Amino acid sequence: KDGRHILSRDYMSLKLWDVNMESKPIRTIYVHEQLRSKLCDLYENDAIFDKFQCAFSGDARWLMTGSYHNFFHIYDRIGRGDACIECVKTPKKKPPSRSRLNLPRAKAKPDEGVDMDLDKKVLHCSWHPTDPMLAVGVLNNVFVYHYPNPQ
Repeated sequence: KDGRHILSRDYMSLKLWDVNMESKPIRTIYVHEQLRSKLCDLYENDAIFDKFQCAFSGDARWLMTGSYHNFFHIYDRIGRGDACIECVKTPKKKPPSRSRLNLPRAKAKPDEGVDMDLDKKVLHCSWHPTDPMLAVGVLNNVFVYHYPNPQ
């Protein structure tokens, strides 16, 4: 919002940079750390070349990026919270628990013991510049989330 921060994404992590500090990012978030031991396999099937977008919220308080298994992640810019949300067409019958942003929270993040579906990936994401709304793209679907402003 103030033009001072830049958000970047590589395959394993999301990095928040301050333009006044060129030497290192002010925050590094490891998004795919559970895949580190499988990098050779990911290279062989070209998954390592997937390009996940990242975005700031309109007020620059939140960071968002995509992942595998229909998940996308939202992180607090200063590190006080995060949410891992699964994009699904049919909502669960039982009301889901809520994250800090009042967005549905996934039951569990995929971990090393669970094979992640590398064909289901959230590569595209965008946050509305002024409204509390975001959109993510999974395969040929677009999911739009609206949440109450957490002010």
